[in-house]
Amino acid sequence: MSEDQFPLHIDRVRKLSPFNDLSDSHIREILKHSATKSLASGKMLFKRGENSKVCYYLLEGAIDLLNESFEISALHADTPATLHPIDNQLPHQLSAVTTGKSLVLMVDKNHMDIVLTWDQAGNYLVTDLASEGSIERDWMTCLLESSLMAQVPPANIQQLFVAFHQKSVKEGDTIVQEGQHGDQFYVLESGQANVLQSIAGQQKIVAQLSVGNYFGEEALVGNTTRNASIIMTSNGSLMYLTKEDFKRLLQEPVQQFIDHSELDVLLGKNRSICLVDVRLPGEYKFDKLDGSINIPLNQLRDKFASLSKDSTYIIFCDGGRRSELGAYLLTEAGFDTKILKKTPSAVC
Repeated sequence: MSEDQFPLHIDRVRKLSPFNDLSDSHIREILKHSATKSLASGKMLFKRGENSKVCYYLLEGAIDLLNESFEISALHADTPATLHPIDNQLPHQLSAVTTGKSLVLMVDKNHMDIVLTWDQAGNYLVTDLASEGSIERDWMTCLLESSLMAQVPPANIQQLFVAFHQKSVKEGDTIVQEGQHGDQFYVLESGQANVLQSIAGQQKIVAQLSVGNYFGEEALVGNTTRNASIIMTSNGSLMYLTKEDFKRLLQEPVQQFIDHSELDVLLGKNRSICLVDVRLPGEYKFDKLDGSINIPLNQLRDKFASLSKDSTYIIFCDGGRRSELGAYLLTEAGFDTKILKKTPSAVC
């Protein structure tokens, strides 16, 4: 992002939302795709109706926000409102004009969404372990009996298994590397493997995989980097799907999108509907949708036991990736789930 580059210490943004919920390494990663801009008084920051690709934070100075009726609300640096992005809607509902010399932080929305998805997904294990004794069972049987496959249209199942490729692996082979981008979805056909995550700077075993366990889907759904490493502890073989086949045959068939008008119809039918915002608490409190509850993506699996499978869960965020990953995880666990499409006036 090419703008004025003023030295910006991490402490300047650590209090901002959602930076205040991120690790220093992830804050630094976002700042690599950010820029600061110094503006004189009377300069237009953005206009109502524009679709900005960046989030704006007021670090110094003051700004007037004008709505469609030209009513003005003043925004001053170091006030609670400036802990959040300025008019973080698409398109902008307000115009912003500086009323004094100001310093603005501009953050690439797309990259921040990727980092937020990765940060929140990072607490998950990369797989739901199969039941005890799964090592005695065929990988196809294990996959077919998973909650995820119950959502796949029957017409897709044959195509799905035809699309799998086989790969032989040896003890000690690294199948996926934490921090790298993913391009395949794996099922362990034979052998065993360890799941390792970097915790306090050290690699620790957090799970063990056996026949029928699958992994790698979260990085593909969220379009993020891998949140753990998988290392073989024996010789074995893998079945894998390419990213394109995974999305076509597994992800897209189980994802259902609805817009706000369709949501109104569902609510009007008195169905058991639960609106779930998977953003971080600070984001949710500042800009929440009426009637919604907040379950941050990194806490979603911990809440499965308290959720009812008689309800329909409508998932949303503000960038799309987190809602898609959240809906996928819920669907994978056997919940009826839909994703709320983004609209100009909506949170997501």
